[in-house]
Amino acid sequence: MKIGRLFPDLLATLGRAASPEVGFARTLTRLVTLSGATAGGLCFAPARGAPIVVTAGTRRGSPLDLWLRERLAEPARGIRLGTPRTPPPGRPSARPTLLRASLGDGKRPLGRFVLLGRGGRQGLGPDTLPGGFPREFGLAMEQVWRLHQRTLRLKVINIQNARLFEESQRRARETRALLEAGRVVSQSLDVDETIRVILQQAREVLGCRSCGILTLDEATGELTSVASLDLDPESLGRIRLRMGEGVTGLAVKERRPVQSEDLDADPRVRFAQLPAQSGLRSMLATPLVVGDRAIGALTLLRGDVHRFTPEEEALASAFADQAAMALERARLFSSVRTYSERLEAMVAQRTRQLDEQKRFVEVVLETLPLGLYVLDRDLRVVSANREGATALGQAPAPHSAFVDLVPPGAAPAVRAFLAGALDAARARQSEQEMTVGAEARTLRLSAAPLRAPDGHVTHAILLIEDITLQKRMERQMLLAERLSTAGRLVAGVAHELNNPLATIAGCAEALRERARAPDLLALPGFKDFPDYLAVIEEEAYRCKEFTGSLLQFVRDPGSGRVPTELNGLVEKALELLGHQARFAGSRMTAELHPALPAVVANEGQLRQVFLGLAANALEAMEGRGTLTVRTRRRPHDEVEVEFADEGPGIPEHVLPRVFDPFFTTKPPGQGTGLGLAIAQGIVADHGGRIEVASRAGAGASFRVILPVAAGGPPA
Repeated sequence: MKIGRLFPDLLATLGRAASPEVGFARTLTRLVTLSGATAGGLCFAPARGAPIVVTAGTRRGSPLDLWLRERLAEPARGIRLGTPRTPPPGRPSARPTLLRASLGDGKRPLGRFVLLGRGGRQGLGPDTLPGGFPREFGLAMEQVWRLHQRTLRLKVINIQNARLFEESQRRARETRALLEAGRVVSQSLDVDETIRVILQQAREVLGCRSCGILTLDEATGELTSVASLDLDPESLGRIRLRMGEGVTGLAVKERRPVQSEDLDADPRVRFAQLPAQSGLRSMLATPLVVGDRAIGALTLLRGDVHRFTPEEEALASAFADQAAMALERARLFSSVRTYSERLEAMVAQRTRQLDEQKRFVEVVLETLPLGLYVLDRDLRVVSANREGATALGQAPAPHSAFVDLVPPGAAPAVRAFLAGALDAARARQSEQEMTVGAEARTLRLSAAPLRAPDGHVTHAILLIEDITLQKRMERQMLLAERLSTAGRLVAGVAHELNNPLATIAGCAEALRERARAPDLLALPGFKDFPDYLAVIEEEAYRCKEFTGSLLQFVRDPGSGRVPTELNGLVEKALELLGHQARFAGSRMTAELHPALPAVVANEGQLRQVFLGLAANALEAMEGRGTLTVRTRRRPHDEVEVEFADEGPGIPEHVLPRVFDPFFTTKPPGQGTGLGLAIAQGIVADHGGRIEVASRAGAGASFRVILPVAAGGPPA
């Protein structure tokens, strides 16, 4: 069989093995099978390292295995095919065929291999192996071997790195433990907590089962156990050692670490029953040294027979130094504790008094219904209360200029006012009108100077009071008085006009009846008189109807409620508005439901609502649109009167405030801001509601919704 065509298959077998030896053995077995041989051997000799010898077709240690290994030891060059000089064991008398081949090339031999079989067309022959097969096969084996060696080296490096990492982790744990102990020593004044943390850290990094602290009583010369992670207080009280007694006493006396590898066999152990009961076997005692004297010892105990290394002794000494520092700090702290406690009590009492005074002042300033600012000589904000930020619409930044908080239009006047108060060194007051948050406000500013002990003015206190509502109420009271006076005047004029109008209408009617006489009708110049008299009569009655409606409007509507036809009320309102000169060019249309049920209402109050909503719509359109008033039935026994205009609409940020009292978007003097608020109150009193919908540039729609059978709350 041609091996050359199956060379990739051999290489795949060679590369899949876990080690070169296994890969070489499997590849040789595959080669024996493919070549038709009965057995084979292979020796790979790398440049550095021991040769690798494998056989196939026999078991290891058999005579045939040994015979193949001897043939591999014989020199070979290239590919040789022939009969072996020494016949293989256990073979028939027919002469077998042996194929020899060297691996690699002449410059760099990599080993050799042999194939044992029979010759002939179905056995080993000159064309069994192609000429370049031994060289390529040897190079592939070398590559596998080198890859394996590189893998082994990487494993060794990884093991070394793991050991180094483990060592660094151990040192890091030790460092963290010492840092934690040092942190507690430097930050905590609780000596019990500090000692507990030191013992826990020492036990963790040194792998001990028990840790304890003994301190030296200089008066008695005895070491007393004061702290332990596992001994109960009763056992702690029984442990007392003299200087030089036991392992711990010896460590304190000689001021060096002393250890016992096996406490059970150590005659120096003073309290042998304690380690025997707890199963502790080895111990390390490290003295606590402060300056040139020992003040105690740190004891570390393990549950096995163990000799502590110099590194462990050094680490234990570091923890002992931390414990000694903590105990010394506790001693120094105890010596001044009494004085510190008295001083602390005095400071705490004075602090409480100052805090109470400070809180009282802060509460007064924060609850003060006036804005308060403290300004320096440069008019910069030193402090301000919450109401001060509300009054000006923005919170001041620390040390910001006060005039930067004021609208630019009012800044020069405010600056001059404050500078004048500081220069004159006396209190002043001023009223300023400014726009805060897109709303016109009137603020009363009161400035008073603050003097230093030497008499110089260093600061100023500024009080800000929002008197917008007060000023608006004053103007509205004046306007209401004027409107009331005008209403009484209009009522008087309308009443006085009624009589002349009635006389004119009556005379016109009488003259028109007389003009029907045949002798007058026959006169050529008299034929137009009846028509003129009819016009005079009609216009006189029309004027009388208008004055009657005006008198009805200004008359107190009272509180009585009766069934009211909303369609008729709408028509009367539109008719009354149509007679006003300011709405002469406006277009009004009514779309009234023909079968609209009556509602129980106060006609005068609803007429006031309809006139106000319609007038607002007409004023918003300024004669450039159509006011459409619709009436319709709604579900749940409700009726609706809608006033829809084609004006500019209501901005989105203004829409939620349209019903707020005294809120208006009209210029000062042209609106009170009470119309919609009063209308909403009237409709709500009738058990209904007013809904508004608007979009910028698309007009506005106010819908008055009333219950059919409602007349407000029950009597």
